[in-house]
Amino acid sequence: MDTLAAFTSAVVAGLGSFDARTLLALAAIYAASAVFSGLSGFGFSAIGALTLCWIPPQLGICMLMLLSVFTQATGLGALRRELREHSTTWRQGFLPYAAGGVLGLPIGLEILVRAPSRTLVCALGALLVVYALYNAFKPRALHVPGSETCLVGQLAVGAIGGVVGGFSAFPGGVLVIWNGLKNVSKERGRALTQPFILTMQVIALAIVAYARPTVFDARLVTLLLPSLPLAWAGNRLGIEIYRRTSQASYRGVTLAALGFSGFSLVLKSIVFA
Repeated sequence: MDTLAAFTSAVVAGLGSFDARTLLALAAIYAASAVFSGLSGFGFSAIGALTLCWIPPQLGICMLMLLSVFTQATGLGALRRELREHSTTWRQGFLPYAAGGVLGLPIGLEILVRAPSRTLVCALGALLVVYALYNAFKPRALHVPGSETCLVGQLAVGAIGGVVGGFSAFPGGVLVIWNGLKNVSKERGRALTQPFILTMQVIALAIVAYARPTVFDARLVTLLLPSLPLAWAGNRLGIEIYRRTSQASYRGVTLAALGFSGFSLVLKSIVFA
């Protein structure tokens, strides 16, 4: 009982760290991020990065990692039959990418800890803007020759994704670009990207929990608990949209959302810092 009372007291104290407007803004962004993630199979942290306008990067990135794990696990459970059909052997699956990602993650996490908050927010925003512009204007004929299952390429892409994911909680972006350059189908791309993101986020959180356990404080718990049902509902809605409608028709909307998120972060870091 004493432990429960202490935990409740800590959560109430953590709640006092945020005003009502901030909590509403965070809730809306997390819900929208979950819908986007359910629809596309990636990008929870890309939209969720807008929360860094209200909360510091180390707290915000850990929140994005936790909610990304939750939404990716939910999505994989709901789509396990469809995704299994497009990942039949280890070389055709996500494991080579994950092996590279493990090498890159510590570098990204070190950047998260050491980089000034303003620089980190601006870099993440610029990354999202470039990513959205790349996808919007990439020529259809542009592709990388060679086998999709080239082990060196898989390890390199995974390592870069690990670095990016370590400081941004967005490891899937690099793999999504790679899939596009390799003309990978929507279904197969999702079968690679979702388990890769889930694996990277779990490993990253384990490293953070070991190296910096104080990050998981009352403020984090206060934000996480009410966000979980929002993330679940939003993710399920996104998955239903994915199943019923061609994802291509949502391409413009998703790219606009990514670009807007990135531009807002850059503006925040330059003008309002």
